[in-house]
Amino acid sequence: MDKLSLNLRPELRSDLPVRALQFGEGNFLRGYIDWMLQKLNQKGLFNGRVVALQNTSRGQVVPKLKAQDCLYTTILHGVKADGSEEREVEVMNVIADALSPFTEWDKVVAAAKGADLRFVFSNTTEAGIVYKQEPLTGASPETFPARLAALLNERCKAGLDGLLIVPCELIEGNGDKLREIVLKHGKDWNLGDAFASYVKDKCRFVNTLVDRVVSGYPKDTFAEVEQELGYSDALLDCGETFGFMAIEGGPEIEEELPFSKIGLNVVVAPDITPYRLRKVRILNGAHTSNVPAAFLAGLDTVDQMMDHKVTGKFARSVIYDEIIPAVNLDRAMLTSFADAVVARFSDPTMHHQLASILMNCSSKVKARVVPSILDARSKGQLPRKLCFALAAYIALYRHAHGDKVEVQRAGGKTGSFGDDAYAISALEKAWTFYGEKGTEASAQLVVKSVLSDTKLWDRDLSSDVDLLSTTAKLLHAIISDGIEPTMNALMG
Repeated sequence: MDKLSLNLRPELRSDLPVRALQFGEGNFLRGYIDWMLQKLNQKGLFNGRVVALQNTSRGQVVPKLKAQDCLYTTILHGVKADGSEEREVEVMNVIADALSPFTEWDKVVAAAKGADLRFVFSNTTEAGIVYKQEPLTGASPETFPARLAALLNERCKAGLDGLLIVPCELIEGNGDKLREIVLKHGKDWNLGDAFASYVKDKCRFVNTLVDRVVSGYPKDTFAEVEQELGYSDALLDCGETFGFMAIEGGPEIEEELPFSKIGLNVVVAPDITPYRLRKVRILNGAHTSNVPAAFLAGLDTVDQMMDHKVTGKFARSVIYDEIIPAVNLDRAMLTSFADAVVARFSDPTMHHQLASILMNCSSKVKARVVPSILDARSKGQLPRKLCFALAAYIALYRHAHGDKVEVQRAGGKTGSFGDDAYAISALEKAWTFYGEKGTEASAQLVVKSVLSDTKLWDRDLSSDVDLLSTTAKLLHAIISDGIEPTMNALMG
C-alpha cells in the first residue's frame, strides 16, 4: 500500500508562508490546533503554515512527519444531539516542516527568525511550563520556556516583530506563567532591558483553555482504516468532533485568529476562569481521578472504562457526587457540561488510551484532582471517592523504578507510562515504607511520604489527618483486596 506523501497527493502541495511555530508535535496539536488553522486556510483567513518542533529528545513524530512530507490524516467522530453519528476524514497539509531542536537547532533558529512568523502555539503538558535554570549556549535549551526565550532573543537581536504566543497547556494563567519564566531566563542570561522590553511590549502572551479529546493513532483498527483510506499513514490522528477553546483577550485576538467567524467553538473573553474551572475539574478531573484505577483494573481505553460495570458506575459517581458539589460554579452549568463529558467518554469509536492519559500523571493530579479535594474539605466534606483516586494514583507507582513507571495490573497484565523524574523517585521512595507484607499502618507511612512532599503539591497535604487516614486505608485495601472490590465497597 502506498504511503501518504506529496507524491501520492500532489494537489496538497502548498507554498503558503510559515506563520506559526508549534512547540510540540503530538496528537492534540495536530488534531486540534493544526486542524483549526487548516480550516482557516480553507476560508482564506490564516494563509499560513506551521513549523512543528519536537518537544523531547525521545520524540518519534518528527521523523514520521518528514517521511510523509508533513501530511497526516485526521479522523474525527462524534454523536449529535439527535443521537446520530458524524465522522470527518481529512488530510492535513498545514505543517510546512518538522524539526528537532536537539539535532537541528540552527534550522529552528532560522524558522524563528522568519519574516512572516506571527504566532507561537504550544502543548507540552502541565509539566512543560516550568522554570529550570540552564545556560544559554549555541544549542537548544532543555526546557520549553528556555527554548522559547532563546528564540525570542534571536528575533529581538534581529529587530523582528514580536509574536502572539498561544500556549495550550492546561494550567491556570498559562500565558502569564510562560511570560514570567521567559523573562526570568532573560535575567539569568543577562539579556538586558532590550530583551525585557521586547517580551513585555512587542510580544503578547495570552491565557487559554482548550478542549478536545484526541486519542491519536488507532492501534487496534489501523489496518481497516488504512484499507478504507487506500494509503498507509503512520500518523493517523483520531479524535472527537467536539472542540472548544477559550482565549483571554478582546476583539483584536478574534481579528488575528477568526476561529469563531467560520463557526468553530472558540470564545474570546476578558476572563476565561469559569470555562477553565469547569473543564479542568469535570472533564480533566474525571480523566485523572478515574484512569489510574481503570488502568490497574486491566482496562486500556476510556470507552472501556465507561462501559465496565464497576469502573463506569464509579466514574459517573465521582463526577456527579463528588466533583460537581466541590466546584463553586452554577450547578446546572456544571451538570449539563458533565452530561456531555460522559457522552464523549462513552463514544465507542474513540479508544482514548489510558496509558496516554497517565503521562505526567503527578502534575495532572496536582492540577485536576487535588483542588476538588481541597474545595470539598473547605466545605466540611470528605470526598471518599476522590481519596480513592489519590490512593489509586499512588498504587500505580508500587513497582516504579528508573525513568518509566512499570505497572502490574489485574489479570496478569502490565503497562507503563512516563512521569517527571522527581515524581517517580518520590513515589518510589515512599513505597519503601510498605515492605513485602504491608499493613495499614505501613500504608499510612507511604501515603504520608507522598502527601507531605511539598515539591509535588506546593503544600503539605498530610496535615489533613482525615484525608491522610482515609487515603491510606483505601491504598491498603487496593493492595490487599484488589482494585474492583475496593471500588464496589466504596459504592456500597
